[in-house]
Amino acid sequence: KLILTTVMEDVYMKRTNGYRILFYLVNTLFWFNIFVAGFTACVIIYFHYDDSILQNTSFNVSLGKGLVDVNMHEYPDTKLIQLLIVASFISCILSSAMLWNFKVLFKNAAKGSIFVSSNTKAIFAMGIIFLIGSFAAGVPKFFIAAKLAPLLNVKHGTITISYSIDGILFIAAVFILLLGAFFKKAVAIAQENELTI
Repeated sequence: KLILTTVMEDVYMKRTNGYRILFYLVNTLFWFNIFVAGFTACVIIYFHYDDSILQNTSFNVSLGKGLVDVNMHEYPDTKLIQLLIVASFISCILSSAMLWNFKVLFKNAAKGSIFVSSNTKAIFAMGIIFLIGSFAAGVPKFFIAAKLAPLLNVKHGTITISYSIDGILFIAAVFILLLGAFFKKAVAIAQENELTI
């Protein structure tokens, strides 16, 4: 019995150490994302007042998930590049929020607290972030495509620009929100069992 208890304690310690390592890894990624978001915010503010560096620069933008690849050389309008920088800033903010919720999950798992309300909130928050991302992902591409459309010359056919949500992110958001609902129910059952005991 003592040997079995010792083995179970070793397995538990290894599992919590694994969660602790994941927590530190996610924590590092979170702070790196915060740094990148802060740097990007400074760049946005700087370019708002002085965009002379961006003038006559070349940039590459991919539309339609790599189906259309546009390489712009010496394009005088700096609004497109500024839009791409703002989009990357918003992406950093959303990924920072996602990593924060992963931090909560792994921190609780390292403590051995799985079925707690903070984990439920973190799962719901991740689902909402994925949902926002699914709608927001196509916005910069839509505006860039609308800006570039007059510059394109198509001899046979027409150019149609349409906004679409990211289907993969949307499906992931729905599954995560459903997982959050199941997890909320599991937390309620676990709390009822603790009160019964």
